[in-house]
Amino acid sequence: MTATDLDRPKRRREVTVELLLDAALETFAEQGFAAASVEDICRRGGFSRGAFYSSFRTKDELFEALMTREVDRDLTRVAELLTGLADEPDPLAAAVDRVLGAFRCDRTWALVVSEYTLHAARNPEAAEVLRRHDDQVGSRLAELVDRMAAEAGLAFALPAADLIGAATALLTGFNAMSLTAHGDLEPLRRTALLSLVRGAVSTAPPTP
Repeated sequence: MTATDLDRPKRRREVTVELLLDAALETFAEQGFAAASVEDICRRGGFSRGAFYSSFRTKDELFEALMTREVDRDLTRVAELLTGLADEPDPLAAAVDRVLGAFRCDRTWALVVSEYTLHAARNPEAAEVLRRHDDQVGSRLAELVDRMAAEAGLAFALPAADLIGAATALLTGFNAMSLTAHGDLEPLRRTALLSLVRGAVSTAPPTP
């Protein structure tokens, strides 16, 4: 048996997981997290219950994997986009435009996150999933902001983690608004985020 033969089951499982995550994203957005069953997800993805349970123990575990995948993609893109800001005539405006381009107002994803947040409000274990995820993402984004600020010669009047927390709350609110709003929220979203970031800039190094 060759190494290639040994890798095949692993690759098949990876493909199965990706397809299950795709099916879960569509099913949660369409039916809601609570209403969607494992059978619904498997039916949409063309898999058996056995295929699901060979990869995930619960729907919550599936959601955590889905959130990790989606946000990892966005963070990878943000890390690329925040490079070279020192060369921009207005580094802050360029940073906001690039970040908003990566963290778009996606109706499907906004629905899924909103549904799971409601579920987590009544379920301590689900709430812990979101807290753990928020801590990890906040830490990674804070590192990116610190790097960007250093490269662009900027200093903030508050810790990067606090700025990220405020920006996340702002964008989360816009995502929720986008579910029922009429018209394009992007101009207001950009103005609000840019105002927040500009207001956080300090003329002196931040106090430790």
